[in-house]
Amino acid sequence: MNQVEIDGKTYFTPSDWNELTKKQVLFVSRLFQGQLTMVDFKLRALFEFLSVRPKVTKQIHPEDAYFLCETLDFLFNEVSLTRNLLPVIRTGWRKCVGPSDAMMNCTFGEFTMANSLLDSYSKTREQKYLDEMVAVLYRPKKWFWFIGKAFTDNQDPRKKFVNRSLKKRFARISALDYNIKYSIYLFFSGVLNSLSVLYPYVYEQKGDTSGENNGWASLIISLADGKTDDKNLETVMNSNLYNVFIGLNKKAKEYHEYMSKIESYDRH
Repeated sequence: MNQVEIDGKTYFTPSDWNELTKKQVLFVSRLFQGQLTMVDFKLRALFEFLSVRPKVTKQIHPEDAYFLCETLDFLFNEVSLTRNLLPVIRTGWRKCVGPSDAMMNCTFGEFTMANSLLDSYSKTREQKYLDEMVAVLYRPKKWFWFIGKAFTDNQDPRKKFVNRSLKKRFARISALDYNIKYSIYLFFSGVLNSLSVLYPYVYEQKGDTSGENNGWASLIISLADGKTDDKNLETVMNSNLYNVFIGLNKKAKEYHEYMSKIESYDRH
């Protein structure tokens, strides 16, 4: 956090994506939708983060305002948000629960589907892909979860992801405020960026394949020891996201080292 003193009072502004509050990330999402210059964007964000009255903002010297705006450069760098600031959203009269921080409780199957939809939205900016992505990640809470959570190791409160319920949930989420959905997009983008750092060999291997879906498919099959029957593939898809990535990264690293040795032998 950045500490600022104005007229004898101390204020704080975030210095990183994970220091944003729910209110702040929603405000930033709204700013991203506007046709704003970088200076205007930063000034609006700064005054929102400071949460001071307009009378107080006039007391900030232009040079100080410029310096403070420079501390918000992180908003224009790679998104690193891994805290889910919107753990629950309301769609009509129903509530839907989202992933935990860093998507620690997600399955690999829902991750790959949401990832595909995020890529489609990023390329086309068509809202239907954003709506579907949110519908994949946010689901109703399990029945009697307040009792059931004491009798299971799986602490994901969301109902199991199934395709057939997606269409009904998608219709409700399409009416959700766009800034809420874009904030979820920012969160998922931050998690994806963190995964590429934590498991570099997975993304290096995936990048060598042609096509987004084919890339994941070949990695999934490799983790299933080359077996393509429904049972083995379903096991991988229903496994915890991070458990799968640990296994994929290990296999991808071994493959990378194997190929490096072959290239070394060929040179000699």
